[in-house]
Amino acid sequence: MGKVIEIDKNTTRSQLDKELDKLTTKKEAIDLKKYFGKVKFGEEGLAYQLKTRDEWR
Repeated sequence: MGKVIEIDKNTTRSQLDKELDKLTTKKEAIDLKKYFGKVKFGEEGLAYQLKTRDEWR
């Protein structure tokens, strides 16, 4: 979802810059390495894809 910034002709450049800075602040990075290998699947990924796509036919 996006954020809407409402401006009118009385909005100053500094007010607009402050609102734009709020949009560009980065969130803290999530370390996804701790989740790697945690889910065990019963079969190879490609074999699973081929099997599920074959069900559509």
